[in-house]
Amino acid sequence: DAAKTRPRQNSTMANSTMATPAFSLTFGEEHKHPLTITRSDIHFEAIPSQRLCLITLRLTVVNDAIAQDIEGALRFPLPDSDATICGFQLGEDTAVSLPKTKAAEVAYKEREKGRAVATAASVQGAVYETTLFPLKYNEPKELTLTCFTALKGQADGTLALTLPLTFALPVPHVTIRANALDGALTIKAAGALPQTGAAAAEARLAAATLPGGVTLRAVLAAGAPQVVSAASGERLYFTGCVSKEEIDAALASRAGTPRGAPPGTGCGAPHVGLFVDCSLSAAGRAQHALALLDALDAAHGKLGGGCVYTLWSFSRVATRRTARGASLAETKAALAALRYDGGTDLRLLDSLIAEAASADEHGPACSAAVLISDALDNLKAAPKLTGPGSAELPVHVALPPEACNANLSVLRWIARQLGSACAPLSEPDELAALVSGATAQVLLTRLQTDQSDDVAAFEDDAFQTCPDFRLSHVAVPTDADGSLRVSGVSALGEGARDAPTALGLTVSRGGLRANIELAIPPPPAALESPGPLGRLLQVKHTLLTLRELRATFWDPKQVEVLATAAACDAGIASEHSSLLLLSLPEQFCDNEIACPPDHPAHARWLALSAERAKTEAEREEAEAKHAKLHGLVKQLVGRYKEMSDAAVPGWGKPVNRGGRGTEEAMMLGGGGGRRGSAARGVMRSCAMPAASAASPLMACMMEGGFDDAPPPALPRAALAAASAEEVFDDECDLPGSLASALCPPPPALPPGSSAPRPAACMGFLDAAELAEFYAPLAPTATAGAEYAPQLSSMLAGADSDEERPVHRSLVAALDPPTRTRAAAGSVLSSVGSLVGGAARRLSLGGSRGGGGPSASPAPPCPPPKKPKRRVVGDGPWLGAIAEAYASSGLGGAQVAFDEQLKSSPALVGKPSTYIQASECLHACGADAAACADVLFDVLETKLPDFQTCRVVAYHLLSLGLLDEAVLLLELVLELAPAEPHSHTDIAFAKLLRLMDSGKSAPVDDKAAERARAEMARVVAALAKVVTSTEWPARFNEIEWPALIFLSWAVAWAEHTYPSLRGSLWPEAELPAATYRVGGEAGPRLDIFVWLGWDTDKTDVDLHVTEPTGEEVYYSHNRSSSTGARVSRDFTQGLGPEVYTLPRAPKGTYLVETNYYASHQATQATGSTSAVIWSVQNMGDFGREKLQFSSVRLTKHKQRQSVLQLSV
Repeated sequence: DAAKTRPRQNSTMANSTMATPAFSLTFGEEHKHPLTITRSDIHFEAIPSQRLCLITLRLTVVNDAIAQDIEGALRFPLPDSDATICGFQLGEDTAVSLPKTKAAEVAYKEREKGRAVATAASVQGAVYETTLFPLKYNEPKELTLTCFTALKGQADGTLALTLPLTFALPVPHVTIRANALDGALTIKAAGALPQTGAAAAEARLAAATLPGGVTLRAVLAAGAPQVVSAASGERLYFTGCVSKEEIDAALASRAGTPRGAPPGTGCGAPHVGLFVDCSLSAAGRAQHALALLDALDAAHGKLGGGCVYTLWSFSRVATRRTARGASLAETKAALAALRYDGGTDLRLLDSLIAEAASADEHGPACSAAVLISDALDNLKAAPKLTGPGSAELPVHVALPPEACNANLSVLRWIARQLGSACAPLSEPDELAALVSGATAQVLLTRLQTDQSDDVAAFEDDAFQTCPDFRLSHVAVPTDADGSLRVSGVSALGEGARDAPTALGLTVSRGGLRANIELAIPPPPAALESPGPLGRLLQVKHTLLTLRELRATFWDPKQVEVLATAAACDAGIASEHSSLLLLSLPEQFCDNEIACPPDHPAHARWLALSAERAKTEAEREEAEAKHAKLHGLVKQLVGRYKEMSDAAVPGWGKPVNRGGRGTEEAMMLGGGGGRRGSAARGVMRSCAMPAASAASPLMACMMEGGFDDAPPPALPRAALAAASAEEVFDDECDLPGSLASALCPPPPALPPGSSAPRPAACMGFLDAAELAEFYAPLAPTATAGAEYAPQLSSMLAGADSDEERPVHRSLVAALDPPTRTRAAAGSVLSSVGSLVGGAARRLSLGGSRGGGGPSASPAPPCPPPKKPKRRVVGDGPWLGAIAEAYASSGLGGAQVAFDEQLKSSPALVGKPSTYIQASECLHACGADAAACADVLFDVLETKLPDFQTCRVVAYHLLSLGLLDEAVLLLELVLELAPAEPHSHTDIAFAKLLRLMDSGKSAPVDDKAAERARAEMARVVAALAKVVTSTEWPARFNEIEWPALIFLSWAVAWAEHTYPSLRGSLWPEAELPAATYRVGGEAGPRLDIFVWLGWDTDKTDVDLHVTEPTGEEVYYSHNRSSSTGARVSRDFTQGLGPEVYTLPRAPKGTYLVETNYYASHQATQATGSTSAVIWSVQNMGDFGREKLQFSSVRLTKHKQRQSVLQLSV
């Protein structure tokens, strides 16, 4: 709250639009609280001749709002999508680069231990995110961030870059410096005059916000070198840049054969295919695509002919939008009519190329194609580009404009794999010239050095170039600016070979060939020690190496291994690596991470490492695993046998929820736990016997049965020591003043006297007693007039037919003119039916019974009614979508949704907007694909983290889109490998997909082998959950549901695919004789229910109401009437909680969830998505029935029906 209300000196800007996100440094999850910045230093180190720049940003930040250690979130907008974070420091601690999975695992473990850690949360397009922990209260910290980027050519012949760094409020001190190895520099920032220098420039500002960011402009010096070298550590790095003008001059001096004829010549008009990404994030490029069409038509017209087109759009599905060979006007009309929605699936590109490259009954094949996409594939998938047409059809790639967020590395990889060109979409004439053949593509076909013929150099692994000088032929296209860039590294120091002194480049354009010689100068004497220029060249060489790896290796696993090693060695954040900030030597030792020599903890880490022998660690791990398997896990296996063999004396008999005659029975069946504490307090204060607590009224209060309606008044004597707040549950909708009026305190008693025990407290409260206590509900006409409108309002908001009679009767009872015994009887009748029918309908004229429960058995509870599925959630905008769907179908609903987003900009940046819209469409009856398109917009509007991916995956499972759900859950496993739930989630999704595929495919040897591979992943994930000793203590006993799941999955697979028998169980880790639940046949359960959820530090409870009337949940976790059990109550997040029932009495079982509490650091944690799946007749594979549901929980204490099972 302090962060919301107190005035501040300055803060960073938080902006959630579809454009590149602004810089921000904030605290909090849903409500971002800015942190104060007292100083900002920005330093540019540039090499204009190489178009390179290293930006170092130093911020002095202070947490002056939250009086505790907090975790800050840093969002840093990069100059463009090609920029790379290559350094991160907080105070004296310097980040290390680790593989992404390793970094995520270490960060999770360190936070669980409460130790300081910071890591890159996400890198996507032009955005970098990280967390900072701890930020102590009122303790300034210096944050340093280093970014590598490129200087871009401008129309006036200069080079420039803009750092989009803007503060919401003035920063007291801002300093901007720039140095250049060659050329002159100019610094431009709002609030300061442009500062220009031959090799250096500086600007100082006071109270600056930097609107528009900071722009650095450079002018090339005459005679600037084409190659630059600098030392970094014991390595010499060199990089060279040959401009487009220099390449053109070299080619112009050589004679060659004419280039080939333009595409389409001699075989009719050229036919260009357009592959247009219509995902939500691509919407901003529609006008650029239209301009490209005009440029293509003009370019082909200059060559003496027209052009025809075929337009395909794709997001999650691919659709041809025009006839084959459509005219320019037809194609532009179809392009303008596209609707941008959903995410991007780049795997569709393979089928698009195959279709475009082949003729069919609809028209001829395409002679060329253009891909227009941002390549932001939320599933992290990529096309194979090896199928039909990929070798024949030239597919040129349009690079999105610089202001757009895009994955440029993937786009360039596509162009490289297809041997085609890529050019900026913002330069349509240039791209059209390449597509039409008016301009031939320039390629670097070979790189040599003056040591290429030296066998020793050929075998020296320390000597590397990019592209590799060892290759006799390469095909490297020019960059977007038409230049070629090369780089290399060689060893320095004693025993190292002499560094190369020259490079030779062979370039081609069509039939022309030319050789370009470049000299490698020695590094300047001032740069022989490590410095910013050496670091700049090291990062450039690493990035070129990563690009070359992606372009030349077909095996993605091999690319991942090599690229991860290169990125970590260079200390950069990339798609393969993250920067992790650790401060203590124990953190490095515990996670087996080498501490860098320049880290403050290096010396202590060396000493600590010497004390910890690896063999000791391995011994301890083996002992811990042995203890776990022979202790906890073995006990859990025994739990299943005990549950299956246990006799249930009252099996199948209806339970009178208030009819227990002993304290033990009351505690077993009467609720208790958190929700029943207030009611038990009332009973203790009145010295009531246990039987009195068994009245329908008290049982209902203890079990929280009055979530939406107030309970009837209690006897005043029963309120002797209980306030109205104790009597009324905190979920009650009545205000405190009304509760006090309904249950006023009893009159004061003389000193030393005690309240008499009324007869009603000796047993059931009958109708006459209750009617007596209803009579004074409204002591005066004024009170009745005051409270009746409140209850009338509650009546209007009642959600079900069961609730309305209760509200209506209470209104009547509070109104003096109509306050009659009949009204009180109506209240009793309605309350009795709301409780579930356990209480018989009471007659006001009946006589009082005895002091205990009735001798006649209680009638059985009626089966719970199936919950109604709401079409609309919160907000009238969803109602507008539903109404539009009812009147105009899916197209009308989509138009209504777009209009709501335009009229309410606040909806655009909220992930919940698209989740609710998807749910609304699904409830209206829209097909799964359309619902998923909207659902994927969640990942388009928010940088994906593991919770976001998990919630989208849960909803995809409920839509039956299993392939997409598996891909997202694999990403969750990559982002959060240290959570056991990441493993159980992917195991469930893969098993569900395998079961679904088996419904239509024959069970043959090929299917069995596919099942073997899929089950290997399922088994490995679940075995890890059971055997790992690294899970936090708050997840203790997660092994119980995982054991049942593992045993059932293996038994199902062996039953379905008999050839797999005996080959799936992880015998080495979990000997089957000891740990396989139910043996080879697997567990046999009539009902199995699994509840998991996606939000950490939250408590969601599983409740199952059985046909006997008994409710089983965390506090009453064993059913006395069926033998069912509910597993451990996970109060700190994610679950799972499971309900297991070996033998189920016939009837209906209602499964509910209760969003009990959140323990997260901020007040507003947003919604939680729960996933509930059930198996009936588990182990009886011919009769098994699997049900799945995903539900969104938005309010604490929200109780929601999700499944109904009939036996």
